[in-house]
Amino acid sequence: MAIRFRRRPPVPNEVLGTYSFPSRTVQVLRTGDDRILWTCDCERFCRQPEQREPLWCKHIAKAAARRSLERLTRRVAVSRGAAAATLRSGRGGSQSG
Repeated sequence: MAIRFRRRPPVPNEVLGTYSFPSRTVQVLRTGDDRILWTCDCERFCRQPEQREPLWCKHIAKAAARRSLERLTRRVAVSRGAAAATLRSGRGGSQSG
């Protein structure tokens, strides 16, 4: 009895973010197997041979820094609001009476 396995159709990469620079564009992609992939359209990045982990170019480094700052500032704003709401409700910290 032969067992046949069905191949899953290839899942297109989901674009998580696009970062534009004066002459280059960097994209952050989520692959079908939930990995994060950074791509750039510069010559140095495109010349790299296929590797398991591609090297980064300076444009990807700049985009990664920008993405980190965006994520950090977004979380700080949410954390401050949540902490303030906790303090106002009387659940946070010690209160003298």
